[in-house]
Amino acid sequence: MKIAVVGLGQIGGSIALKLHELGIHPDLFDINPEICKLLNARCEKFNSHGYDLVVLALHIPILLEVMDELPEDNLYLDTASVKSQVFEKAKKLELRFIGGHPIAGNERIGSASWDPHLFENRTFALLDVNSTMQEKETAEKFVGLLGSKIVWTDAKAHDLALAYTSHAPYFVSVALKNLGTTYEEFAGPGYASMTRLSKQNASFGEIFMKYNAQNIANVLECIADEIKKIAAEVRKCKNSE
Repeated sequence: MKIAVVGLGQIGGSIALKLHELGIHPDLFDINPEICKLLNARCEKFNSHGYDLVVLALHIPILLEVMDELPEDNLYLDTASVKSQVFEKAKKLELRFIGGHPIAGNERIGSASWDPHLFENRTFALLDVNSTMQEKETAEKFVGLLGSKIVWTDAKAHDLALAYTSHAPYFVSVALKNLGTTYEEFAGPGYASMTRLSKQNASFGEIFMKYNAQNIANVLECIADEIKKIAAEVRKCKNSE
């Protein structure tokens, strides 16, 4: 399988390392000279033909821009954490495209975030956009190389689920960090676990808000309601003393 990986951030870099570990040497593309030097990548925008699979490991704003200029003959798989806008654009452009999202990550930044085992036993969501059965099998084979568990879904269901399990929890973690900073000399592992997501690159939060805002707002309101219920139960305990 002839593979290209475009974008060598946490996801793309980790994919590259995993494939290298398996003896597979994809063509790598990025526009950051330092990153390209570390992974022997081509320091240029992607505009190449003849690949069985091109992994677009790009943040959504960049991905949506790049999609307008992609060669039509390749099969593409993106890794964005919000799918609706990507799905609609791929469908409109009639690209050979499968939506993807490896539901894995860490709070580190840059090359320090690369981990060839990042995807092992993690869910990898796949979405059928404009793909044949053979193309779906190609995507599944690739995900299998990463050691991930495949879940086929649709854009609406994916974005709602991620609001509950990733995007809204990120903002809850940020809120807890903001409130707890003054008291961190007393913090233990529980606090560290709860605030880990807040240490992610702040650009992730901006992307979540821009592309999955309504779902996130609804989930945060549900979380706030649940916390208010818990607070009311706690107050009852005090009043019963």
